[in-house]
Amino acid sequence: MMKYSIVILLLAASYANAHVFLFEPIARTSIQLRPEFGATQPFWWDNFGVWCGNVQQNTAFSTCGRCGEAPGNRDASQGGQFDKGIIVATYTAGSIVEMTARYQAAHYGGFQIELCASQTETDNCFQVLPMVSSAQRIQGGNRLCTPYDNRSEGQYNISVRVQLPANVRCNRCTIRFTHRTFYPWSQEWVQNSCFTANPTQVFRNCADVRIV
Repeated sequence: MMKYSIVILLLAASYANAHVFLFEPIARTSIQLRPEFGATQPFWWDNFGVWCGNVQQNTAFSTCGRCGEAPGNRDASQGGQFDKGIIVATYTAGSIVEMTARYQAAHYGGFQIELCASQTETDNCFQVLPMVSSAQRIQGGNRLCTPYDNRSEGQYNISVRVQLPANVRCNRCTIRFTHRTFYPWSQEWVQNSCFTANPTQVFRNCADVRIV
């Protein structure tokens, strides 16, 4: 019995470990990793683990904070304690730009990239950006499939090139990254490990950019 208890605890620990964040453009909750921006505390204690308060999400992300906080929390959203008001990237309207997620554990599933083109960030201002190309499979034109669970080499990057709208310019607007895992597992995994409609573990980050 002791042997099985240890195995169960180790499995649980593997899913409690940090997982993913938006690396480029760097997320608000990870900006401390880029000293050139001069961000000051407070910093998110585990920037790999911004995961909707570890509340499994439906396909509408009904109980996830705007930028990955626990339900009802706004600490990582614009105006929250982790918002430093720092522009971390400048893009050209209508351009195709590469964006990168950094993983420790993907648990399959896939991610989308959204843009809130408004100077004032709201829950309803985000629009999904089309994905143009990646080394990984793109599903439906806007979901990057992550063909990994845990990988032995530790941290690794997954990049995708996305199309920015031609008619959008902003001094400050928000890029949002949302990775919807395939955990907890279900039989659907056999047919399509990129997406599940079941409530699942979700990681979400926001980054502040300028489009000229």
